[in-house]
Amino acid sequence: MNNNLPPTPPNQGIALPAHDLGYYYDPHVEVGLHGTVKLSPEVEKYCQCRGITPFMIMDPKSGEPTWCQCRPYRTKVYHIGQYIKRSGIPAPFRYKFLSDFKENYENGQPIPGVNQLKHRFHALIEGIQNGKESLKGFYMWGTPGGGKTFFSYVMLNELIFKFVKPGKFISLSKSFHELRHTFDEGSSTQGQAMSMIEVLSNVPYLIIDDFGVQRNTEWEMEILYNLIDARYANRRMTFVTTNQKVDELKQLAQGRIYSRLLEMCYVIHVSAPDYREMGNPEDKWVDLT
Repeated sequence: MNNNLPPTPPNQGIALPAHDLGYYYDPHVEVGLHGTVKLSPEVEKYCQCRGITPFMIMDPKSGEPTWCQCRPYRTKVYHIGQYIKRSGIPAPFRYKFLSDFKENYENGQPIPGVNQLKHRFHALIEGIQNGKESLKGFYMWGTPGGGKTFFSYVMLNELIFKFVKPGKFISLSKSFHELRHTFDEGSSTQGQAMSMIEVLSNVPYLIIDDFGVQRNTEWEMEILYNLIDARYANRRMTFVTTNQKVDELKQLAQGRIYSRLLEMCYVIHVSAPDYREMGNPEDKWVDLT
């Protein structure tokens, strides 16, 4: 046991410097596609269990086992990994954060809108940190290829990482297909439609990608309205990407979806050349107008 540790009782909280979450993401890749979420050096200073589960030490005063001070942070590190893995974010885009964006094109010219878009998202993060869990999400619309989906990956990574709460990314057409499959005889997900909808209705952060590609059948509209309405009632943060202007939603479900989304989301126009034609999507970004 390290006798040079600060003289802080094992159960006393660690006073971390500003902006230190107690953990950080190390982008160095040793195995697979991603780096590693690690304890911050400040927390490591107080760790006496050496990271051995169940993260307990012997209290020198009582002689009884007690939790190591690092345990809450190691628990967060574990949950972050699980939440991001189960989020629905495609593997190549996991652990992509705002810091991965370049401010300039390769020729040195600033990318229009990057600072504005980052500012809008930083304001959202600050609102959550100040206890405003009912803050609006974003309704991001624009032509295909402008970066809406990539930005949604980044937002979800950031939210899960900073607040250690689960989030989901769903493609609307794929989700409807999965829901229909629950009614197929012999399906591995038969009878699970309600539980799947329940998860999406209550998860703290939800990205609905490609809104507007649905077939707008009566069944789909009922499912979609119930999902939006449940998240509206539960004050859950919701983000939407779409090629449609928000006014084009007025005819859906007698305007009920339109009115809910206007209350739940800031409407953001994403306008940019198709980044798939411009190269690596991590190197290009969007214009916020």
